[in-house]
Amino acid sequence: MTKPAFLVDANLPRNFTFFRSEDFLFVADIDLRMSDTDIWKLALSKELVILTRDSDFYSRALVAETKPKVIYFKLGNILLADLNKYFKKNWTIILHALNDHFLIVANKESIDILI
Repeated sequence: MTKPAFLVDANLPRNFTFFRSEDFLFVADIDLRMSDTDIWKLALSKELVILTRDSDFYSRALVAETKPKVIYFKLGNILLADLNKYFKKNWTIILHALNDHFLIVANKESIDILI
């Protein structure tokens, strides 16, 4: 079994095609009551990239001295089929940006690399 690389927050779909590999660990599988701080600490300790739609992680990443990598999906309400198209189009770009950056904002029209 490979080490998970991503920690998927509860606000992203669990049964999503792109998340069906051992690279993804789900907050929903650990404890849905985990606080943002607990998720943050887990990501740091296990060197996981947080995937989220929660702006709190975005805000925290902007000011924290020690931070895990965060991909903030700022996509609004989106159908699962459209999310799948978005990932097919942008996932490779996002993964490439993770090499050197800690905070990526994935918008409908752009991928913004902030830190």
